[in-house]
Amino acid sequence: MKIASTQYSVSYNSFEIYLSGCRGSPKCEECYSKELWDFSIGEEYTKEYFDKIKKKINRFNKIIDNIFILGGEPLDQNIEELKKLIFDLKILNKPLWLFTRYDLIEIDKSILELFDYAKTGKYIKELSCNDNTKYNIKLATSNQHINKKGIDY
Repeated sequence: MKIASTQYSVSYNSFEIYLSGCRGSPKCEECYSKELWDFSIGEEYTKEYFDKIKKKINRFNKIIDNIFILGGEPLDQNIEELKKLIFDLKILNKPLWLFTRYDLIEIDKSILELFDYAKTGKYIKELSCNDNTKYNIKLATSNQHINKKGIDY
């Protein structure tokens, strides 16, 4: 599994981890990260890479409220490697968010239970909207949802 990039998001007080690779067929029209469809982008996830992530998060720990896992498509990764990343991140004691094109019922429970929140639903251009906000996250289309552990799953 490769990590394409990481960044801070001031608007969401989050640390974002972008995984490369998406198997969607067809791909989401107007995808916001087309460059991440390719599984070869970025660096392999290793213990050393996690140490870099940990250092970045600790540097701004007081303003980081959440860790977002995005893509590409996180659930198209090697699942054991994805689980390793999630277990590593859990020691940082921040809510973990999954951003996926899959619907909630399509996600394996063993993966879903590792996240505190899951943004689900494929981007469908015809369902674009400006009024779909949940847990302070603005969703691009009316079919997308934010699901919270303990409430929605």
